[in-house]
Amino acid sequence: MERSVEDIGAKMDALGLWEAIAPYNWAIKPTGTVFPYFCTVIVCDKDAPARIRFLMLEGWQTLHDYVRTRIDRNFGFYSSPAEMPHLELVFPREGACRLFRYDTGYFPQEADARQRAFAAKMLWEAFGVMLRMESDRELPMKYSGERAVFARVEARDGTWADAPLPIPDPPPHVEKVSFRTEDVKKAQDLPMAQGEAISVDFRLCEGVSTREPRPRAVYELVAVDSASGESVVRLQVTIPADGGLRGLWESMPPQVLKALIRRGRIPGELRFASGRVFRMMRPLAEEIPFKLSLHDSLPELG
Repeated sequence: MERSVEDIGAKMDALGLWEAIAPYNWAIKPTGTVFPYFCTVIVCDKDAPARIRFLMLEGWQTLHDYVRTRIDRNFGFYSSPAEMPHLELVFPREGACRLFRYDTGYFPQEADARQRAFAAKMLWEAFGVMLRMESDRELPMKYSGERAVFARVEARDGTWADAPLPIPDPPPHVEKVSFRTEDVKKAQDLPMAQGEAISVDFRLCEGVSTREPRPRAVYELVAVDSASGESVVRLQVTIPADGGLRGLWESMPPQVLKALIRRGRIPGELRFASGRVFRMMRPLAEEIPFKLSLHDSLPELG
């Protein structure tokens, strides 16, 4: 019997367990797939268009990045789960749930027939886990003593069974920010405006995409005079095919340096509201003697 994504989603929603299961992750490993998919729940804020987001994160690296980013929102390069490769069942405030495919650098797209069929198989297993959690809330922790994730694993004959998935150590996070020597020398020769401050941010533009057959996500580098709000740079970019999200972030500080050179003077201070942007810009402060400061908010950035 084929079960639709919407029917399974309705059954999951009817259990009323979202708040209870939100702290846990568990895995689904269909036969023939390279990656396990990790199930996790996001209970949305009351002003969000969706009530619940049920994520099936693709692979160990994605899970590691997701967990570390939930602990520290400035970790690594991901600003939002929308940038992570996964399938997601979204429960809106009104109407039936909808299934989307997310890939790094691209705008989310409604799942196609192949993705829907694949997701339906995993969602049915996820629904089974949720049913068992009605009476056993600690089920996803079953193998925690073995340093393993609880998983439902499919055998070649199509049967499913509980199994531990040993947790591999995440690879070390590495960042490399470099500047052209000629740009650094140009900046060092410019006059310093000690009384000036520039506010800087680099961010994913939520809800904005390119007009392409497969729309890409858009990122914006914005810098303004902290006092006057005068624009120093406003640049919208997409992830380059050869660089990935890491390459995009590592290319941001050199763009800020170029903008300061075009401006013709170096401010005494750069201000940030993002700890990630602050961290990525620190190598520039080793070349140019300005102050870097981190703030709770910078309204002038919009």
